[in-house]
Amino acid sequence: MQEDQDKFEQFLKKNDKMAHQAIGKAEKETKAKQDKMQEIKKLNAQIMSIKSKKLKAQEALEDCNRYREFLEHITPQEFKDNQKNAKQERRMKYRKERHEKRSKWWHEKCAHEREEAKKKLEAELDAAPGGRRPRRKKGNAEEEVAEDPPTPKTPDEQKGESDSDSDMPMYFTEPQQLLDIFSTLEENNLFLIENCQETEEALEDLKQKFEAEKAKTHKDTAELNQQMEELQTQIAKESDKLKGLDARASSKKADDDKKDKDRDKDKGRGRGRVEEPEEEEDKSKKAAEYEKALNEKVTEVYESCIGANESNIDSMAMLAQIEKTLEKLLDTIGGMDEKFVAVEEAKRDKERREERRAKMVMEKDREQQEKMAERQKRAAQPVQKKTGKTLMTRVMHSRRKKRDEKEEVNDEEEDIKEFFI
Repeated sequence: MQEDQDKFEQFLKKNDKMAHQAIGKAEKETKAKQDKMQEIKKLNAQIMSIKSKKLKAQEALEDCNRYREFLEHITPQEFKDNQKNAKQERRMKYRKERHEKRSKWWHEKCAHEREEAKKKLEAELDAAPGGRRPRRKKGNAEEEVAEDPPTPKTPDEQKGESDSDSDMPMYFTEPQQLLDIFSTLEENNLFLIENCQETEEALEDLKQKFEAEKAKTHKDTAELNQQMEELQTQIAKESDKLKGLDARASSKKADDDKKDKDRDKDKGRGRGRVEEPEEEEDKSKKAAEYEKALNEKVTEVYESCIGANESNIDSMAMLAQIEKTLEKLLDTIGGMDEKFVAVEEAKRDKERREERRAKMVMEKDREQQEKMAERQKRAAQPVQKKTGKTLMTRVMHSRRKKRDEKEEVNDEEEDIKEFFI
């Protein structure tokens, strides 16, 4: 039992020792795991920082490439052509140098190989039995010595020339160059913007003028159409009046002819011929004079309202222009202040009354002066004494005829006035 107890104690001690060792090993493994985790975290942080740096570098590279493309885009074409020519010249120079160097090296190598081959051949001939050497032609030997294989191509020549422009220097070396270009572009842009604005303003003015002219043209067209309709209506009315006047003139002429025949029958042989009525020529002359006076009055009104009649238009056209001007003035007055219009109307009325009063006074003075002059003239004339018997009219037909003729003249004048007015 004692031995079993000792063994059991030894077993317990061994288990405790192994438990302590396992605990220590677990602690070491845990610590190592924690260290690895810390190292993994540090490495992840480094990876993230490297990735962020890489992203920043890529963004910076993209910005630089974009700036490079922009700078190459604004680089003058002359500089590009010069650099391309210089690069081509350098490439041709390097190619020539490489070719010469390669050719020299190749010829030296070929000559060395020929020498070695010659020595080897001589050694073989010397080692041959009898020591006899085969004769060779001199020309063939010289050709073998002179001729070399073709020079091989380099990898660059086999691949082809590179078109890379990485060795091309930048045109812009100072920031002031960009600033100068920007200032020039800004000036050009300002000039173009001003021209564009001026063009837009001119276009807007032209549009407004076009719209105004269009509206004015439509309005004038409508007014002219209305005037044409009114004139056609007036022409129709005047044509009706003309027909009525022609009918009245023909009937009156027939009546006059009848009266003349009756008078000729009633007259005696010794009475002599009475005064004939007015002929058609006198009527047309009076009508022409009346029309001339009317034209003069219309022209006077036209010149006072619009201006000189440079186009030499007729009376109807002048009256139409006067009416149009009056309508415009009435429209303008309609848009004014009523008080101002009332004051101005009162002022104009007062001026017209004063002008009319002055004209009446002047007319009265003139009439009075004419009467005084006539009285003085009559007073200065000698007194004529009547002698003999007073003449007496034999019949009353002449007086009645004069009254009829006067009435007929008045009727004709009234007809003419009615026709032309």
